[in-house]
This record gives sequence, structure tokens and C-alpha cells, in this order.
Amino acid sequence: MENVEKKPYDLIVIGAGSGGMGCGRRAALLGKKVAMIENRVIGGTCVNVGCVPKKVMFNLANFLEECHLMKDYGVQGTDDLKLDFPHFKKQRDGYVLRLNGIYKNNLAKSEIDYYTGTASFAGPKEVETSEGARLTADHIMIASGSSPLTPPFPGGELCWNSDDVFTMAELPKSMVVLGGGYIGIEMAQIMQAFGVETTLLTRNKFLSHVDQELIETVLLPNMKKLGMDARKGTPFESVEKLENGMFRVNLKDGGHVDAERVLAALGRPPNFEPLKLDNAGVKVEAGAIAVDEFQNTNVPGIYAIGDVTNQVTLTPVAIRQGRIVAERVFNGQTDLKVCYDNIATIIFSHPPIGSVGYSEEDAVAKFGQDNVKAYKSKFINMFFSPAMTQEKKQDSLFKVICHKEEDGKERVVGCHCIGKGIDEMMQGISIAITMGATKQDFDNSVAIHPTASEEFVLMDANFIQ
Repeated sequence: MENVEKKPYDLIVIGAGSGGMGCGRRAALLGKKVAMIENRVIGGTCVNVGCVPKKVMFNLANFLEECHLMKDYGVQGTDDLKLDFPHFKKQRDGYVLRLNGIYKNNLAKSEIDYYTGTASFAGPKEVETSEGARLTADHIMIASGSSPLTPPFPGGELCWNSDDVFTMAELPKSMVVLGGGYIGIEMAQIMQAFGVETTLLTRNKFLSHVDQELIETVLLPNMKKLGMDARKGTPFESVEKLENGMFRVNLKDGGHVDAERVLAALGRPPNFEPLKLDNAGVKVEAGAIAVDEFQNTNVPGIYAIGDVTNQVTLTPVAIRQGRIVAERVFNGQTDLKVCYDNIATIIFSHPPIGSVGYSEEDAVAKFGQDNVKAYKSKFINMFFSPAMTQEKKQDSLFKVICHKEEDGKERVVGCHCIGKGIDEMMQGISIAITMGATKQDFDNSVAIHPTASEEFVLMDANFIQ
């Protein structure tokens, strides 16, 4: 590319996902000339093969599960429900395409130059694209995201990954899902709700970062109620294709599980291999681009955000990181950085799991057993009250974890919950914890009745200040 004209910019953003968009559009709003490069589909993982289409599938899965309860409410005809999956896929994919268009329009409104192709560094201030463009800038943001891991065991190439799920035109009759992280949990339960006979396998425990009482007392029993075969502590060693077209997952104990499809949800490593980071001198540590608390790499003027850093791999975190870097670099807010304390998150399991702050286990490890108190409420959501059998009911478990401080107050340092509707409750809880709420503050709040959220302010309430 020696004879290609170099186009100068204030900022080059590698990756047109949520984080890259957050950074690039904020810089453009501040009057900077911005270029953005994407080698896949505009919108990144979240819009195309992550949060957005997954949530649409979760909504449908919930609807199908709850329809089976409607007969007990007195609604007739629910026994004859049939899912037209090709129609659903068309509607879901159409929604994603509309979002792609909105992203493109937003770039045009922000007057950001958009380049397709794979980006690579030609130097610390120079980027080339596989389509032949050559760009220069004093500031370069790496927001190249992540990709599904190809399993390293024999037959790993035979497995679907989480991206493949969004391309399937027809549902398989059966599926084995490998992996106990949030992608494995969510996809396994969605497939089960869609009528796919699903087996979920993990080598250790499910959702190791989540308060395990939620898993043991609610999530796993509900999986069983819904007919799923969920096995923790079940190491798998290889996958093979059988003569009848089925796939076989061979287990370490000598057993096996057969299914029409195998989905491997074993992680999403950062995308940085094509970037030729060595040409810029950017350092990689522990399989991710190394950054400091301000998202700076070791090379001045090069930054990294989102999944490629392997910090907190959540879309809202990447957006916030991107906007904050733009404000710090281009708007003089030199001390601005992301606070990673009390980031709330939701796992769209059935029922959903919400968490913010310390789990009970982590709080005990941090503060000591004598300085931690966990308040709990286990109940059945009122939605399930007409259910005529226990199998149709879902438990909820809400936990508020407190640190007993020297002044005698119990500071709320965590909230881990599982139950219907928790995904729409956690934002308010996270605000309260971020503001430093105490258990007394929760107790002083008047309950909203009848709701599930009132449980937060009724757990062993102390009305004496």
C-alpha cells in the first residue's frame, strides 16, 4: 500500500459495535474528525448475534412457557400451540436489519467516515484496511470485540457456536449444550422452551460467578420442571458425527449423549489477531489487550475498550468506556474513568437472575463471616397463583447482602436474585446500592403491593431508626 494516499483523522475507531459507536459518536459530537472500520456487520455482537436477537428469543420462550399456565387461568386452546420458527426468524432478523440501518444513519448524522474491511496497524498512528484504505490519527480506539471459541477437544469443529444459533432456519429436534456460563444457560433454556429436547452439560458448576444458592434452590429445580436434562460436574471429552447423522458427545466417565446438534458455549475470546498489534507495539496480557484504569494501552494514543480487553464484558460497560475515553481525550476531562463497582447485570435464564455487588460468598471472603448479614425472601410470584400443579410454579429467591459497619449501620453491598420480573427491578436496586443505601433505607421504604419488588423492603424490616 505504499502509493495509497493516507487520510488523516483525529480518531480512528476499529470496530462498529456498541463500544466503538459510543466512542466515535461522542468524539464527533465534540467536533472531531472520526473514521470507523468494521470487518463484519455494523452494530457488533450485541445487535447481530448477542443481546438483541437473544432477548427477542427469550421473550418468545417466556411466552411459550407461560401459555401452558393460561389453561389454569381459564384460557382455552393453549394445548394446540405451534411455533412457526421460520416466521419468527424472519421477524427477528427484520428487527436486527432495522437496527443496522439505524446505526448507519447515526454514523451519517455524526459525519463519521465508515470503512469496511479488516483493520491492521501499520504503525502506532497508522491503520490499513483489507479493502485498501490507509488512515492516520493521533488517537486510535480498539473496539474489535470478541468471537466464539472453537472447542479445543476432538470434534470441536463439528459444534455450533452461539453465532450459529442465529443462522439456523429450522429447529433441531434435540440439542446438547456445552458450557455453564450465561450463554449456555440462556440458549439451553430457550431451546427447551422452543420444543427442542435439550441436555445441558458443564464440567464444573453452573454460573460460577453467581450466588450459588440461587442456582441450587431455584434455577436447577426449575430446569427440571421444564423438562431439561441439566448436568453439572459432567466433563465432556470429544464430539463425533454418527452414521445416522446424529452427533455424539463423549463424556469423561465413559458415557455419551446423542443429539441432532451440539452447541458449544465455552467462551468468547477477544478479537485482536488480525490487528497486527506488534506493528504498533501494543501489549497483550492473559489473552487480551492490556489497558490501565483509563483504557490506555501501553502505547500513547492507543486505547482499548469492551470485550477485547476482557474486563467486564457487558454492552453498557463498553458504551460507557467509549464515551468516557472520548470525553477525557477530546473534552479535557482528564481524570474521568469508569467505576467498575456495583455494575448490575441480568442473566436471561428462566426465571431471570439479577445481580449487583457482592454475592454472599464474596462478601464473607471480603469482610469476614461475622461482618456480613444476608437477608432472604423465598416466595412464589403471584403470577403463578392459579397454577393447579406445583410443576407449573416458579420459586423466586431475593437476597440482600449487608456489611455491618463500625457505626452499627448495615450497608447494602450486594443484591442477588432470581425470579420473574427481576430483570426490570435491578436497575433501581443498583442505583440504591451505588448511592450507599443501608438496610434501614430499604426498611424505611413503603412497599408497593401486590408486587414481587416489595420483598426488598419487607425482609425482616426494622422500623426503628
